[in-house]
Amino acid sequence: MADTQSVISDVKLFIERLKKELPEVFGQPDAKPGAAAADTASAPEGNKVLYNGDLLEARMYLTPDQEEGVAFDGTVFHIYLHTKDSDPAALVTEWLRNKANETLKAKTKEWAEKIGVEYNNIVIKDQKTCWASCSGKKNINYSYRIVKMPLAVQDYLMIHELCHLVHMNHGQEYWQLVAQYSPDYKSHRRWLNENKGSVFAEVELAYREEPEEQPKENKISAAPSEPDSPPNEASPREENH
Repeated sequence: MADTQSVISDVKLFIERLKKELPEVFGQPDAKPGAAAADTASAPEGNKVLYNGDLLEARMYLTPDQEEGVAFDGTVFHIYLHTKDSDPAALVTEWLRNKANETLKAKTKEWAEKIGVEYNNIVIKDQKTCWASCSGKKNINYSYRIVKMPLAVQDYLMIHELCHLVHMNHGQEYWQLVAQYSPDYKSHRRWLNENKGSVFAEVELAYREEPEEQPKENKISAAPSEPDSPPNEASPREENH
C-alpha cells in the first residue's frame, strides 16, 4: 500500500498535468477581466516548485542591493532577484542541487548502516536518463531531481542502489532484499513511472512582483562533481519491469 504523501503527490501532479493538457477546462484563474485573449493564454497560473513530492508556492522579490538567492521556509520558496530579467528558475535549480547534495548523502549513509553495506563515494549530478546508479567500484550516482520526489520514494531509490552492493543484478534475491527495507517498493516504482515527466521537467518560473518582501534566510551552495560510468541503473526504463 502506498504511503499517504506519495498518494497525495500523485493526485496533485495528475491534476497539474490535466491543467496543462486541458486549459480550456480549467481556465485561467489569474486572468484579469477584459484581458486580451493572447494575454490570457500566456498568463502564468502560478509559480510552483516541485520539492519532496509537493508543489509549493514560489514568491519573488527585487533586492538589487542584496545577493541573489533562494530561501525556503518550509512551505514557500522566497526568491531574491537583482532585476526582473534575472533567472529565478536557475536559482531554484541550484538550490535543489545543493539540497540534493546535502540530504541524499546523509540519508544514504543512514540507510547503508541499517542494511549493513559500505559504499565508496556518492556523486550528485543532473542525470536525465536515470534516477540513480551503482558501479562495480561501489560508487553511487544520483540525479539531483530525486529531491523532487516524495520522501518514501527517495528512500526507495537509496535502498535500491545500496542493495546492488550485495546483488549486482535485479534477480529474485535482490528484490527480496529490497523488500526487507522498502516493503512498498512496487508502489514506489509505480509512482516513478507515472510521474517521471514531472520529475525530469525543468523548473519553470515567471517573474511576479510580491507586495511585501520576506526576511532573507541562509542559502547553501555546493558544486557537484563527475561520477564514473555505472553498470546498474534505476532508470525510468528499468522501473517498467
